[in-house]
Amino acid sequence: MSSPDFARHCVAICQLSYQPQKDFNVNTELLVLENGEVHASTWDAEPRNGGFDVFVLNDRVDAAGFMVVTDWEFLDGKAYAVVERRAPA
Repeated sequence: MSSPDFARHCVAICQLSYQPQKDFNVNTELLVLENGEVHASTWDAEPRNGGFDVFVLNDRVDAAGFMVVTDWEFLDGKAYAVVERRAPA
């Protein structure tokens, strides 16, 4: 099952950072766990109405080179989704 055509699913987790960067009041971080590696990105964004903006989450995952496979699920102030790496263009 390690053929190049086999899509490897990964986990994406989005949460508010407990250690915001100096210039930001709120820091949101996205972590993608892929084959034992952690890919992280951060940005300054306040969750809307107590929740994360799904459109922003999808854009951030896309910018990291992945695509969302499942709908985002929300639990204990975090957002979770299954993602997979985009095929090279």
